[in-house]
Amino acid sequence: MSEAASSLITEELRAWIGRTTPLRPLEMITTSDIRRYVDATGDANPLWLEDEFARSVGYPRRFLPPILVGWIPFSIKDQNKDPETADLRRLLPLPGNYTNVRNAGSETEWLKPVYLGERLATQSCIVDIVAREGKTGLGIYVTQEEQVLNSNDEIVLRRRHTMAIFPETKLSET
Repeated sequence: MSEAASSLITEELRAWIGRTTPLRPLEMITTSDIRRYVDATGDANPLWLEDEFARSVGYPRRFLPPILVGWIPFSIKDQNKDPETADLRRLLPLPGNYTNVRNAGSETEWLKPVYLGERLATQSCIVDIVAREGKTGLGIYVTQEEQVLNSNDEIVLRRRHTMAIFPETKLSET
């Protein structure tokens, strides 16, 4: 790591690695949410529309489209930046000019079906913070792992997401 990169990741910032949010309950997805999903995507899979069909192929009842489960945690917003409920990445002590945030990759694993009416909760943890030189300059790369758990505390979804943060650049006037 270059000297500039190592000086960018301060001890204060490095101390955020391993920081974990409390387990937070998520909004329950309803039948009307599934209907809106089907209307928007055209994905009328009977596994999330018909209990009888789901039972006929070995499930206890219909379940949620996995993509809906994957997006529920992103709907959590905390404008007050309360450390108990906010997205940890929004609270990091970054240098003041590092405001240009980009998606640097995401991996999602759906581990178990989530059934309609099932209570879910989420928890996330900062797992890595590094500085790297790239085409757009020196960036800070923050990786967070998030889990969605069902009411039996079983992990139904795991996501690992990395964001890259660069210094804000002003367009030059010509």
